[in-house]
Amino acid sequence: MSRFPENMAKSLGVKLPEEYIHFMEKYGSKLPDDPFSQGSRIAGLGNDAFVIGTTEAFRAKIPHFPIEKVVIGYSGVKNIVLNRTNETIDTFVALDTRDGKVLEIDSLGAAETIADSFEDWVGPELLISEFKEEFESTLTVVLFGDRLKAEKACSNLMKLQHHEYIDFEDIVVVVKEADGAIRHHQTHKTAKKGAASGSITELVAGALLELPLLGAVLGAVRGAISAVPEDTGIDDDFIQKLSANFKPGTSALFALVDKIQPDKVLESFRGFGGKVLVTSISREKAANLQAYLDDA
Repeated sequence: MSRFPENMAKSLGVKLPEEYIHFMEKYGSKLPDDPFSQGSRIAGLGNDAFVIGTTEAFRAKIPHFPIEKVVIGYSGVKNIVLNRTNETIDTFVALDTRDGKVLEIDSLGAAETIADSFEDWVGPELLISEFKEEFESTLTVVLFGDRLKAEKACSNLMKLQHHEYIDFEDIVVVVKEADGAIRHHQTHKTAKKGAASGSITELVAGALLELPLLGAVLGAVRGAISAVPEDTGIDDDFIQKLSANFKPGTSALFALVDKIQPDKVLESFRGFGGKVLVTSISREKAANLQAYLDDA
């Protein structure tokens, strides 16, 4: 049996949230003790040695650093103005063990909440990591507020493909009519490394729609990735289940992309509108895509 929670309690004097304990018991051995230089396969998270060492360093450096906060990963850097001078400082990911919230905390101790629970925060990151390991392609679903926009977006992508700015394995347009009826058409290309089968795409969708699926991820994500099915591409059952939640009079574009020149594609969708509903690209890239869609 894992001694992880006991070691954390002994070293740091805290009781960790159950979902974080389960995660570390499953993935902790795969995480680095130095995510600064080694990088981390999952959202900058470090192993137990990193958690203990970095949390103790914060406690030693920052007066009155709350004992309930535990530093679990490295986030990156940010710029601040300190004594009228621009400074670059490190940022980290921390857990508040009192309520389970996930925080971004800088090396000076300033913190802000970024998720209400570790499960909510790590689910998308874990699934993006798993998806990237298994598939060469990326999955994105964009929802539009009218019936025609997804068709126009698809037409844009076809033109971009003609100019070789993008290459997709599958693209699907879904329209939900005013009476609730759902219609879609699908254009297939051969998947390169196993199709995005129903189980894995459903898990990705669930996590990015902020459903509590970490337990399913920890127990079944590997088994959920099936061998290449006869019908490669985005699974029809996944499309139907996700589309059932759309409001009447809306449309959505599902794209399984193999290669892309981001600047060309993003610029063609500037101000196009729509909401990035599901994606296996990074949070930063998803935010950038959303910014282009929103740009008037």
